[in-house]
Amino acid sequence: MPAQDPLVTPVDVDVLRQVNVSLTRNLDFCQSGEGSQAWSEVLGLREDFKSHLSWVMGLGHLSETFSRHAVPNYLVRVLHPLSQSLRVNLLLGMLPDCFLEVRALTEQLARAFQADLKFSKESSFTSKLSRLDVREPSLYKLTGETDTSVLPLLSELGHGWVRMDQPLTGMGASLPVSAASTTYSPRDVPELLRLTSAVKRFRELLSKTMNQWSAKLDRKDSSSASKGS
Repeated sequence: MPAQDPLVTPVDVDVLRQVNVSLTRNLDFCQSGEGSQAWSEVLGLREDFKSHLSWVMGLGHLSETFSRHAVPNYLVRVLHPLSQSLRVNLLLGMLPDCFLEVRALTEQLARAFQADLKFSKESSFTSKLSRLDVREPSLYKLTGETDTSVLPLLSELGHGWVRMDQPLTGMGASLPVSAASTTYSPRDVPELLRLTSAVKRFRELLSKTMNQWSAKLDRKDSSSASKGS
């Protein structure tokens, strides 16, 4: 019988060793070094997710809430996995991936919010998203409709990393994966500061959008109660 290939090759071992070294050094760099601001914002985004999800869970009628509305689904299908991935990629030194993830978070937030806003009478969030995609396929335009102040952020996220005429599409779209982890050095500080600013601005947008969505939900509930009385 021909010898079977080992499950773990020397190349795999080298990659794992590189990842381990990068994680150890980058964690120290992010926690106590010049990357601490970016690390703080990324951890804050995880706390934002928990806070917003807790609020949605407190609404009650969870089955109806998640079947009808796109924004709660955004929280669990997009914000949760991508904010977690953002933290991991920051520790791995994969800054291009980090910028792509912040951009995807921004665009998909706008998509979910605009779907709930423009097609509130639809009975399911999937039909809302489908109708929105037909009416306005440009995520850049949707983001501008949600908050014009965030358009410079999208342009910044696209600079040097992504072509602006090729937006990430789909709820929780797959992202390119970098070839390998890298260890931070002082020359990475300018890009880490850019990432810090981008995550901070996204967190502000997320808070503002959730407040707007909550207000519209409250008005809808008040209107329904008035009709029923």
